[in-house]
Amino acid sequence: MTWHADRQARGEGEDGPDASDLIQLSVRPLPGGAVVHVRGEIDMLSAAPLRQECAGQLDRSEALLVLDLSEVTFLGSSGLSVLAEAAELAKARNTRLRLVYQGPIVGNPLAVTGMDAEFDSYDTVDRALADQS
Repeated sequence: MTWHADRQARGEGEDGPDASDLIQLSVRPLPGGAVVHVRGEIDMLSAAPLRQECAGQLDRSEALLVLDLSEVTFLGSSGLSVLAEAAELAKARNTRLRLVYQGPIVGNPLAVTGMDAEFDSYDTVDRALADQS
């Protein structure tokens, strides 16, 4: 099956999927911060909603933002760019930014680019929230 025929079979039509087909975001407010849970693919088609959510949360000047990437199924270069931008904005706002993920889907792109050293990373949201540093 060709790429075009495969898209049509999935009901994506001529225009292809939009961001809401690829990524779902949910926010859990916390005293002094928030957890943003990300599910799906973070690529050039779906990075914009995550970029907007991160910027919005960081604009609130909260003390802590946790990005739960444990249900991310793909992390492309656009997603890495969003994470880099969020890290810069968090630093400028004196906000702690923590990533939650397990495994190679998120871990490998971060490691290959050296970005893993830029983030405090955890394997569960509870551990990210429990860290008092």
